[in-house]
Amino acid sequence: MADLDEMEDATRPLIERTLTRIMRQIVDRYEAEDIAALPPDGREQIEDMLRETYATAMRMGGQPMIEGMKDCFPHLQTKQEEDSLFQQFIEEFIDQFGAQKVQQILETTRRQIMEVIREGQREGLGIEAIAKALREAVPEFSRYRSRVIARTETHASSQYAQVRTAMTSTRPLVKMWNSVEDTRTRTILDDDTYDHAVMDGERVAMEQPFMVPTIFGTREPLMYPGDPNGTAGNVINCRCAVTFRRAGRD
Repeated sequence: MADLDEMEDATRPLIERTLTRIMRQIVDRYEAEDIAALPPDGREQIEDMLRETYATAMRMGGQPMIEGMKDCFPHLQTKQEEDSLFQQFIEEFIDQFGAQKVQQILETTRRQIMEVIREGQREGLGIEAIAKALREAVPEFSRYRSRVIARTETHASSQYAQVRTAMTSTRPLVKMWNSVEDTRTRTILDDDTYDHAVMDGERVAMEQPFMVPTIFGTREPLMYPGDPNGTAGNVINCRCAVTFRRAGRD
């Protein structure tokens, strides 16, 4: 499977460029009209960005799995067959989660801009001075946000593509949770809300969710690490991965 850092590096430049462009459009309008509004095509810009991000991540995540388990995917012998399958998964993922993702990104972008504007107004600055401060802040905002978005979106979409690909296997498979063994992995022993360390090696049937323990003594179901249906604290910046094994007779 492609390394998460590799997927993040492959997609972050596009995300950073898109966020920078949208923020600058907001600043330009604010300076010209005293209105901090999202650009009319802001939603389309984010949708295009996410679609390209998902396409990159799904292929980087799914192709090595197919290559490593060729006997399970006799129906995926050509690049065209793989591309057709991944395109189906991209559309599925966008249909399920795209609108929510776009709205979250746009709202966070505008909120960052508004915080700078309000701070400038409290200091008694005029529109021109606030606009100058915003332009200086945009590169830092974009760099930080692009890292978070790239990690979260490539992780979720690549894991989704692997699970969906595995569901097309001609041989029965089980899925397994793989945790990163370091101090950054979530664990309730460190008072994290969710425990990913204890999930390492957990195996379930393809159609079943992983049940992630919480500090409250409950469990949250995730179909795969990074599942967008999960709570934000359980999925954002998660580095765990799903892998697959051929099912035994049991």
